[in-house]
Amino acid sequence: MSAHQVLLCFIIWLAIANVTHLLSIADIMAPQSEYTTIRPNPSLRDFVSHYWVSPSGSDGVYTALPDGAIDLVFQVHNTDCNSWVYGTPTARIDIPLQPHCSYFGIRFKPGQNRHFMQPSARELTDNSIVAHEAMDVSLNQISEALLCADGAMLFDELLKSYLNKRLPEPQRIDDAIRLIEAHRGVIRIREVVDMFGQSRRQFERIFLETVSVSAKTFATITRFQHTAQLLTATQKLPLSHIAAELDYVDQSHMSRDFKRLAGVTPRQFTQGHVAFLQDVCFDSDEQ
Repeated sequence: MSAHQVLLCFIIWLAIANVTHLLSIADIMAPQSEYTTIRPNPSLRDFVSHYWVSPSGSDGVYTALPDGAIDLVFQVHNTDCNSWVYGTPTARIDIPLQPHCSYFGIRFKPGQNRHFMQPSARELTDNSIVAHEAMDVSLNQISEALLCADGAMLFDELLKSYLNKRLPEPQRIDDAIRLIEAHRGVIRIREVVDMFGQSRRQFERIFLETVSVSAKTFATITRFQHTAQLLTATQKLPLSHIAAELDYVDQSHMSRDFKRLAGVTPRQFTQGHVAFLQDVCFDSDEQ
């Protein structure tokens, strides 16, 4: 069975298992037939945002936009399986894709990659490393799951089994991350520090090590992600309305922040994002 068929079998199995399909910016940016995002087992949802699968095998580029998350990415070609860990970018990055390869990935929730890998998130910012240099979980088992139709069905079980042995402990920094996300990035960092209960310096150090960017940058990225969602919503809103909704000083402020992170203006994003975000784009998740 080819890698293309294996990943398709995985998608079909997940659908039969009634796994909820996620709609996110990634779905907007890629044809549904080429790219699928899938929720993990409920017991993993505090740690994993979603899995994504791209069985198309087409060449091109993947445009990664800042999202505050870290991905474990597998590239499958016939019986070969290679893997990398991609840290969150702080600006748009265009990553070349290899022709005739399928891709499978795990999007960890911000800060939750720490339960599965050795390096601090800070070491991965705007960077990628070969997965076996970073991951604590057995990559051999994951590779076998991707290359075996029966094994693919056990992928959730591999991660659950790993967590059951390690018993991850929640930390105060998780509450800080959730607070920023709940406010869509529109919150004073001083308020987050006060909730955290330690000095500003200690908070910033722990946040940077856990999430890979500063709390202020994470808030900016979170607001950017919500801006992109509103820009591509079914009900089109004026740019001035979106700027006010997300508490930007004005529309120009929103446009400057957006272009710095996405590489294009909000108007260009809404009018022509398909032209530069090609058929495998998986850089955000619906919270």
